[in-house]
Amino acid sequence: MASKTAVGVRGRSIFRELGITFFISVILLLLLYTFLLPIFFIAGSDESIIYMMDDLGRSYEEAAQVDPNAPLPETYLIRSAFSLETLPQDMARHFEDETLEPLELYFDEEDQECDAEGNCKSTYYLYLYIYPLEDGRNLYITLESTEEYVEGSEEDQVVIIAFAIVGFINLLATFVCARILSKRLIKPIAALENWAQSLDSENAGEAPPDFRYRELNNLAVKLSRTVARISEFVEREQTFLRYASHELRTPITVIAGNISLLKSRESDPEDAVPVERIQRANLNMRIIVETLLWLGRESSAPPRVEKLVPAKLIMGCIEELDYLKGNKPLTEHLDLSEDEAELPKAPLLILFGNLIRNAFQHAQKGEITISYRDGVFMIENPVATGKKEGAASIYEESFGFGLSLCERIAQRMGWEFTLEERDNAIVTRLVLKEMREP
Repeated sequence: MASKTAVGVRGRSIFRELGITFFISVILLLLLYTFLLPIFFIAGSDESIIYMMDDLGRSYEEAAQVDPNAPLPETYLIRSAFSLETLPQDMARHFEDETLEPLELYFDEEDQECDAEGNCKSTYYLYLYIYPLEDGRNLYITLESTEEYVEGSEEDQVVIIAFAIVGFINLLATFVCARILSKRLIKPIAALENWAQSLDSENAGEAPPDFRYRELNNLAVKLSRTVARISEFVEREQTFLRYASHELRTPITVIAGNISLLKSRESDPEDAVPVERIQRANLNMRIIVETLLWLGRESSAPPRVEKLVPAKLIMGCIEELDYLKGNKPLTEHLDLSEDEAELPKAPLLILFGNLIRNAFQHAQKGEITISYRDGVFMIENPVATGKKEGAASIYEESFGFGLSLCERIAQRMGWEFTLEERDNAIVTRLVLKEMREP
């Protein structure tokens, strides 16, 4: 059954991410509009002035076609002439140094009534637009205006206050929208998370609830199907383990009973040695089978811990596997301490047996170094000359199952297991941690 224990998961908060994104977007938008507003205001003002002056030039041209002596466009702020020189001197001097082209708007400004400190009371603005007539002449149209400086004017304060209010309303509206959107998104996601934590083998086949959004519903369906498949697989594995436990223990028990029967009868003393070997192998086989079954049951209790001498287990494995060396020119260098430790016997037998077996089978000649000191078991296995390159990978591929089993047992027991290539040898290292009965 799946565990429902809540586990702390690292990662970013969607709600916080949405909130920060909204706020940054609005602030950037406000800054962008604040920067672009004067630009567009000036551009719009210029366009409106061009449109007005162009309309004045067109109106004069239509009037001149009816009456050649029609008056030039002129008001309190507007002056016009057929050349720059015929404009009032105060206006013409502003554009004397410029190259003037028809259908272009020209602008100049000048501070007025300034004191010795440079403080001015007003600014004079002058616009010039050149409208080309059909008879080849150009009509120079000017527009002038004056703006007075009033420090701390009410208009400026109103504009500033209006901008502040609009900005605050924007930020507030963004915060409210972010909260609403986040809750609409977060609530179904949180519901999906809670539902996923409650999934187990019993309710995996049930239809998932509605999580509002199509993507979340699809994810829920996939999670439900995945958990259902995993539950079926686990059930098959558990069934296999139950059958294997029965089928494997029965022949081991029969062998043990027959060994006891052989030992109870009078026989040749020379038969005692092979019978003892059979009995020891049968015992080890029983222990290994129990360990493999324990390894397959993730929730079972750990193997029984007992006080033992790991060096004796290592020597026993070496004696039993000595036949694997055959006629190969191999020697052994043993460095084993007789220290006692409280450790589980069954996993040690599997680990020692697999590692020593691999070393005896793989080495072709040279010296195999086997050591055990201070809880560290090491085997240095020589590699044939010319096979050094990729030796570790070849070693792993040849005995992948055995090494995988060793890694899994070591990981389950909390021991450190490494395999590395060093000079012309493969070195396996197992670091044991002493355990005590609870």
